Amino acid sequence: METAFNGLIVLMVLMLLVFTFAYGYLQLQEGAMDSVRAMESRLSDQLKTDLTPISAETMGGGGIVNVTIANEGDVKLADFDRWDVIVEYEGTTGGEQIAWLPYEGSADSRWMVSGIYAAGRAETFEPNVLNPGEELVMQLWLSPTVALTSTNRVTVATPNGVSASAIFTY
Repeated sequence: METAFNGLIVLMVLMLLVFTFAYGYLQLQEGAMDSVRAMESRLSDQLKTDLTPISAETMGGGGIVNVTIANEGDVKLADFDRWDVIVEYEGTTGGEQIAWLPYEGSADSRWMVSGIYAAGRAETFEPNVLNPGEELVMQLWLSPTVALTSTNRVTVATPNGVSASAIFTY
């Protein structure tokens, strides 16, 4: 009888261990599936996003660059404060400048949305959202200013990981 009692205790401990490991494994699988779903959603947004640079021109004595980008994809884009704008240019102080520009900050180098247009008209539907078929005009302030006869590049990246680059000269 004593052997049967000890065997029952060992069997219960083994069952507890098996169920604990099985529960942990199922939790791990659920976390992995959640990660896969999030990745698929992000990749789907990336595949449906298409930014096309239209123009980039230097103005204001080389201190301002206007960049126009068209949303030719199927995804609405907003949250401009989460966008990355990186400018590679030759500055008037000499040498190559590479700068990440903050959105609407008070820094000498920054960027802001100058306007969003649909078919040449200022947007009226969903303000501050770059809908498919609309164009975004960005204004970049650069310090030091852009050097004369230089070829430069601006790269814009959205929060979902899609980027577009435009070349500008002065």
